[in-house]
Parts: sequence; C-alpha cells; structure tokens
Amino acid sequence: SAKILIVYGENSMLKICTVYFGDLYTPDYVGKLFSSIRRNSSIPFQSICISDNPNVKADIVLPYNYNSPVKKHWHKLKFFSPNFAYQNPGDDIIVMDIDQVITNNVDDLIGYPVHDNELITYGIWWKSLLHTNGGFYKFKSGSLKFVWDDFIKNPEYWQMHYYINSDVHFKYYGEQNYVNWKTEEHEAKIIKTPEKWIGKCDINIKEDTINNQLYNKKFGDYMFMDNVNPDIKVIHFTGPGNTIHN
Repeated sequence: SAKILIVYGENSMLKICTVYFGDLYTPDYVGKLFSSIRRNSSIPFQSICISDNPNVKADIVLPYNYNSPVKKHWHKLKFFSPNFAYQNPGDDIIVMDIDQVITNNVDDLIGYPVHDNELITYGIWWKSLLHTNGGFYKFKSGSLKFVWDDFIKNPEYWQMHYYINSDVHFKYYGEQNYVNWKTEEHEAKIIKTPEKWIGKCDINIKEDTINNQLYNKKFGDYMFMDNVNPDIKVIHFTGPGNTIHN
C-alpha cells in the first residue's frame, strides 16, 4: 500500500486513547498495546489512558473516577469532548479497546485519513446490526463533540437503555450502540476500514473455528493457522471474560 503521510499543525498531533479499570484485565494490557503499536508503526503518537491504576504505562494517565455518574467503558466517550485529554484543534483522536493484539504494521490503520464530522471504525466481516465497532474510533478533535455532550445530559439513562431494551445482554453495555445511533442521528459520515484488516478471537473454541472458516470463505485464507494471516493488522479478543491471557 502507499505510504501514509500525515501533516499536523504546530500544536496538533495523533492521540491514541484507552480506558483501564477493575480486575478483568491486568495492567500490562495497556503498556503492551501501546508498545506494540509503536513497534508496528512509523507514525508518532501520544498514548493516553483513563485508569484506576496510576502505574499503567502511557504517556498520560488520567484518573478513573468511581464516584462519577459515568460507568465502566462509557468513560471512552469522554475522548469525544475537545476539553478532555489535553486535546488541541487539529488533533486526530483514536479510541481503542485494550483487549487487542497488534499483529502487523498499522500505519494504514492509525494513519487512516479523517476529516471533520467523520468517524473511522473497523470494517467487520462478522454479523452485526451496527455500522460502528467500539474497538476502534478515529475522529478529528471536537468534530463529534455531540456524542459526549448529549450523553452526559443523562448518563444514567443511556448506560442502562440498551440493556433494558434487550439490545445487549449485560448491564452497562451498549456504548457502541449509542455511538452508532448518535453519529447517524447527526449525519456524521461513518467510514469503515477494510474488513480483512481485523481478526476476531473467541474464548469458545467452536465459535473460534467457525469464525476462522468464515474469514477463509470471505477472503480466501484463514485468520490464523500456523501463523496469523499477513493481511490482518489487529486481532480483537471479543466478548465478556475473553482475555488475551485465556
């Protein structure tokens, strides 16, 4: 693929942001994700993590507030506010889940061009009713600020809405459902990365085998057999309890 060239203003840059809390994952997830992106990219970025553990490895660690009305992974929505995480006009913001492994060069992924009122997200090959995937968002600082501004007016409602509505099966899930709906409501342009870039790993071996066969049927090769498919840039360990350690 062609070499990515990104030109930022004097004070603008790329920021890659995550959230870490609780004990489902271990703190090393954060540092390993950021260091693996750096090993597999030539694009400089600033790493930022909202965390209840001040020792996670990131350029900037912001406190996770358990007394906040914002719960769990809904803290990711804070990055849509230009007033958060020391954002400057012109910054490119990427929000990623930490349960992902970088498997190949990601210049094309993290350097994917984005403009105002656009949201870059994973193109996925498995069945989903949503146009967005919460594992990866990229946008221009402040251009989608309505995502945070509208949510924070009534966080208690939105954080349970998709569970009560049976769209998701666990309390406080549904953040990507909200982002999907809100960006569509405001007619933001949703752009998906090439589907073959993303792999999916499931804790259920039977489901994992089905996914591997599905990827092969769609793209002519398996996600992983003896090695990871060279077209895959990131493998996402999806689902509750599906940790990389498992």
